[in-house]
Amino acid sequence: MKTIFVKDYNEMSKKGYELMKKVIETKEQPVISMTTGGSPRGLFKLLVEDINNGLDISNTTIMNLDEYMGPKDAVYTVRTFMYENLYNLVNTEPKNIFLIDGETQDTDKEIARYKEILNQYPRDVQVLGLGTNGHIGANEPGTPFDSTMFLAQHDESTIQSTMSGYGISREEAPTEMLTLGFTEILEAEKVILLVSGKSKAEAVKALLEGEITTDCPATALRNSDNAIVIIDEEAASLLEQDHTS
Repeated sequence: MKTIFVKDYNEMSKKGYELMKKVIETKEQPVISMTTGGSPRGLFKLLVEDINNGLDISNTTIMNLDEYMGPKDAVYTVRTFMYENLYNLVNTEPKNIFLIDGETQDTDKEIARYKEILNQYPRDVQVLGLGTNGHIGANEPGTPFDSTMFLAQHDESTIQSTMSGYGISREEAPTEMLTLGFTEILEAEKVILLVSGKSKAEAVKALLEGEITTDCPATALRNSDNAIVIIDEEAASLLEQDHTS
């Protein structure tokens, strides 16, 4: 795992975007898998800007890490985020858009369908964010490191983050999510983890200085050569060792 330290959220977004953009510009049929939420918003803005200024995505496939279980048009869904922050804002479409169906009544069938898409479109980049409890996607603490795509139950801290992020009540907040497991996440050629803010400092300390344990799911990335973690100063504020070498 490579670690890159940056000053702030804007620098984190820019660095993460530069890594992703290079893949889009150099691969013939690039496949990008995105995450949603606060961590990648800046990266999305840069992507939209470049697409509307001529970045060619006509051969690019875009898919997603996960999806909340609930009405597809709900304010919190990955589908809603992707359209509001990317697809509705650009003047050209990617070659393929793949989304997980969070309305499905048959999660096993949906998992099988999406796994087939993953097999047909090997990912060049998987973008990730880090939960305050160290979760990646919906791989909450305790999830085995050999997890494959599954229906996950949210920890309370994740539910609270969703409530505050989208201004919804506890009753409105989703409690389940279909998510790629660590097996699929780490199958991507390049894994980019974006981390910003003081609220992530405990998780960053556990990721870089704690034991490799399912108690901090993100530690599954630590021994992976294809993982790049971009951390801003606030998120790195509790680190006691020098990780810059």
